[in-house]
Amino acid sequence: MKRLLKFSFFIFLYSLGTLFLCESLQAQNNELLGSYKIGYVGKDFESTKNKAIYSGIKAATKNLGKKLSIDVETLVFCKTDPLTNKPQTKAIKNSFLKNVDGIIISPSEEESLLPVLKLTQDFGKEIIFLESELKSIEPLIFIKADEFSAGSKLATAILKKLPTSGRIAILSANKNSYLLKERMRGIKSTLGYKRIETIIYTHKNYQDAVKAIKKAQDADKDNFIKGWIFLDDWALRGMPDLPWDIGQMPLATLQSSAITNHFYDIGYINSMVIHPYYEWGYEAAKAMIEKLHKNELPLKKTIELAPILINRDNYQSYKGKWKSWLK
Repeated sequence: MKRLLKFSFFIFLYSLGTLFLCESLQAQNNELLGSYKIGYVGKDFESTKNKAIYSGIKAATKNLGKKLSIDVETLVFCKTDPLTNKPQTKAIKNSFLKNVDGIIISPSEEESLLPVLKLTQDFGKEIIFLESELKSIEPLIFIKADEFSAGSKLATAILKKLPTSGRIAILSANKNSYLLKERMRGIKSTLGYKRIETIIYTHKNYQDAVKAIKKAQDADKDNFIKGWIFLDDWALRGMPDLPWDIGQMPLATLQSSAITNHFYDIGYINSMVIHPYYEWGYEAAKAMIEKLHKNELPLKKTIELAPILINRDNYQSYKGKWKSWLK
């Protein structure tokens, strides 16, 4: 009987020790091994494209934060007053006040960001560029938009809908935009120059874009225009107001706004090309965290992620992705 009591007491002590050990290990596992702040500065204010990119950033910080037992706070500096002359400059300065460890930014082509970004690096902050870059700044990584392929995919899609020898009109914007020039170069490499009837330029907003399209259609007295390519979806960010009936004019557009899905649903759009915005954000945040926490440099300084052609085969899938990105 005494032996049984001793054995039971031994089992009790062993179980108690095991319990304390497990709790101790659990406490160690729950202990944070690092805490970081990442700022995101988008290019287009109040843009659903920004939200798609930020959704990827948040997903990466959540997954890697759990995996590495670290806390990563993400801050958005995209909602600075767009009426100010230098919204991104102000956004970057605001990131200083929040003491971020690094910023992910799609640099504007309209602003001179070099001084404030150099100051950012002087203070030891990491910089990652999305979509476009500043040649005088060496970022941790540059996630490049493959605009040439985007243009080529748009041209390939519209060619399938054009009659023999049919010509198209192209909606563009700032003539000095490197990104739009690359899209145009991709279109011309696939479509050729003779199939382009006209290129019209607009400000990057819904009202001006629709006016420019209507003006071009009115000027086409001989009906040479048999299709349209939009280099971005400015004319599709409002109520449908295109100067042709649904299904009357083939249209392919680059998609950077979720509202464009409505035009596809009702039949105005035949094909869309989208950049992998979510993946841009995910890969950027992943590279940033690996540098901040593990001091690991990316294997490549430049990553070019291919654009995606959206048509009836994959449209519903990407429509669902937009819904998840905008939550």
